[in-house]
Amino acid sequence: MLINTILNRFGSFKRSSDVFRAVGDSVQLEMQNPRAETRDLSWIFNGSKNVLDYIKKNNDIDLSPNYRDRVEFNNETYSLTLKNLQKNDSGLYEVIIFLRFSRYIKRFTLSVFDPVKSPLLTFQQNPDSCNVTLTCRGHDLSISSSCYNTTCEEKEVTSPGGVALSLSVLDSSIVCNHSNPISWKKTTVELEIFRYLCPSEVVIDRYCFFLIDD
Repeated sequence: MLINTILNRFGSFKRSSDVFRAVGDSVQLEMQNPRAETRDLSWIFNGSKNVLDYIKKNNDIDLSPNYRDRVEFNNETYSLTLKNLQKNDSGLYEVIIFLRFSRYIKRFTLSVFDPVKSPLLTFQQNPDSCNVTLTCRGHDLSISSSCYNTTCEEKEVTSPGGVALSLSVLDSSIVCNHSNPISWKKTTVELEIFRYLCPSEVVIDRYCFFLIDD
């Protein structure tokens, strides 16, 4: 393939961008300022898998069979459009443009996510005090926080894949927020309920679920 024979023969200029999309969406990876002096170019996935090669002189496009019916290439802007994205499309995409005496490389790190679901927010009272333990769960993440009366710890955790879970106080509510770069959902419980959890107040069940989805 074109890229394997001449990749290391020229100097290069590099740019990079992060791109986030949902499963089933499309994405256009594009050059902001296409270069008129472009001779040839290659789109590559994860450093070694060619998506396509383009020879400008002959207007010849060599598209990998793995991407047929899923890819559109614009030979004026050199943009690449990927359709019906799946999570295994996540990775590094590079367009390597060969100029007369140099090459220009633009990199896109694409991350494809499923939309998040509403988190589960539960709380459990300590029978001997006004302390309450809140637990928020979403996807493979879980965080716990302690509350006394209407004062609660705020916490947050983020996975290496960009999924985040947080417990925070907003106005008169505890909010459990579950998010990733393309979506978010929340579940809330009113702080007022904790005023009635002390032993001297009205007794209610020690283990409760309150789901008020957005």
